[in-house]
Amino acid sequence: MKEFYTFLRVSLFAFLTNVFAGTPAAAQTLTPRYISTCAHSLGFYEYLPAGYDPASSKKYPLIVFLHGIGELGNGTTQLPNILDNGIANLIGNGTFPKSFTVNGQTFSFIVIMPQFTNWPGAADASSVLDYAVAHYNVDLNRLYMTGLSMGGGTVWAYAGASIVNSQRLAAILPVSGAFDLDAQGGQNIATAELPVFATQNQDDPTVNVYTTINNIKFINSSTNPAPNPPALDTIFPVSGHDSWTTTYNPNIALHNGLNVYQWLLQFQRGTAGAVPLPVTMTAYAAVVSGSVVNVDWTTAIEQNNRYFIIQRSTDGQNFSNLDTIASAGPTQNGHSYIYTDAHPAAGDNFYRLEQVDLDGTATYFGVLKVSLSTGSGTSFHLTPNPASGPVYLEMANAVTGPLQVRLSDAQGRILRAWTFDKQSLDWTQAIDPGTIPAGSYFITVYGNSFKEVRQLIRK
Repeated sequence: MKEFYTFLRVSLFAFLTNVFAGTPAAAQTLTPRYISTCAHSLGFYEYLPAGYDPASSKKYPLIVFLHGIGELGNGTTQLPNILDNGIANLIGNGTFPKSFTVNGQTFSFIVIMPQFTNWPGAADASSVLDYAVAHYNVDLNRLYMTGLSMGGGTVWAYAGASIVNSQRLAAILPVSGAFDLDAQGGQNIATAELPVFATQNQDDPTVNVYTTINNIKFINSSTNPAPNPPALDTIFPVSGHDSWTTTYNPNIALHNGLNVYQWLLQFQRGTAGAVPLPVTMTAYAAVVSGSVVNVDWTTAIEQNNRYFIIQRSTDGQNFSNLDTIASAGPTQNGHSYIYTDAHPAAGDNFYRLEQVDLDGTATYFGVLKVSLSTGSGTSFHLTPNPASGPVYLEMANAVTGPLQVRLSDAQGRILRAWTFDKQSLDWTQAIDPGTIPAGSYFITVYGNSFKEVRQLIRK
């Protein structure tokens, strides 16, 4: 019954908004989308600014909002649950401001709010972000992630998982976040110079307040490099788990006279009028496939990039160069790359990606670890390949459960997506790529604990 009344509330709000705005195109819109964006989500709400036109070149800052454990659901009939708390509640009640002004500039947000079926991980957050970037007119320099309780924990997990993840975001806002960073996670965030603002109640009976305090300490204790800016936290001197009602209230200034939305908007990747970062990375993975290891990465933007160097180590400390991969060229749409290590060492292998600018400046993108002992039993094939019609995915491994399959082009843009359920060791599934032009594409399969990428030649 709660879901029914919540749904009525949202529907009435959307109806009245359109009526009083004059035309639907001019109104802010909150729309349920029954689309899977990751392995643990089957639906989401989208919130679009007034006047949003997908055909326009105008770009908007993006907030990805991740809910708490009490709002888990099936993404369809239970989707209104996520409107109970946080930003989603403000939007559902019609009290989320249409715009925010900071430093003399006014912004309106696109907000994507997925509902999860169970506790999401860093890979889920990454997939939601990928989907939003691929399907909406978002400013790639202004990607923000926030969440409460379970969702706040996923924000911590995503940012701490790698330097690449942190570099992708302009700022994060974990609220009562249920995830403990370690020293490496704090170092990743500091190295990426990711602005962090975290909040929690002093006497939180659900998540120990030292989770937030220690996470901030791990970031701010990094020395090589030191965080810039230093991570911030606000610990409210009250009891209870709900710190989000205060945090997300747009009428409360929590830092230097700014509400949290204005605080987020202070930060962007790159600055207006300045040369953008040479490479903005959206994906970076090393995956065992039979007896080889595939290292793949996708860029969103490339400017002044000369080449990449793939490096490998067997101890995670001493790296040697495997190969140099030339940049595919400057682009605002990005490129996808893949390197196959045909002769990995037995046991653990550590891979590192070095990116070199035109002026010789080098940037390192994290260290990825794979083990031949854990991945050698995996078999994944595309047949036929090249193909002009349907393609069969054939996989043999011990992993079962939901699988996300994506077809992307050489620029990393997602063209088609499917969700399947693998229940046995051997799995075969036909997919139809549709009427895409002849050329080179990538098929990516995501499971709960693995990712496989194969190149598909369309003829």
